[in-house]
Amino acid sequence: MDEQLVDFSVLEELSGGDPKYKYELLEIFLSTVGAGLQNLQQLTAEGINYDAIYKQAHALKSSAGIVKVKDMYDRLVKVEEMGRAITEARTTAGKEEIAGLIKLMVATYDNARPQLVAEYEKYKPAS
Repeated sequence: MDEQLVDFSVLEELSGGDPKYKYELLEIFLSTVGAGLQNLQQLTAEGINYDAIYKQAHALKSSAGIVKVKDMYDRLVKVEEMGRAITEARTTAGKEEIAGLIKLMVATYDNARPQLVAEYEKYKPAS
């Protein structure tokens, strides 16, 4: 694979190299992002509550800013902005684009998950 799917540089910088801190941040990322993306997919399929969509995208941005999965942060920003715009304008323009962005994020996350889990396991404290 030519392109890097996951960039751990921000995680490395924030943790100062502390393996326990890396482990904790990766644990949070793995426990929230997958479920959050599934929630976004479900909300988009229902196509009713774009207020919830933009709030869920906003909530996922902080994790996506620390553990950088390819294009996820930028796509979350776009979903958040479009969800907010749909909510405020009470329109349906952009619904298909949001669904497409979420589908791309889910596919990218699914591809990146083995790498994320491997990194997480690397820092797991000995029992």
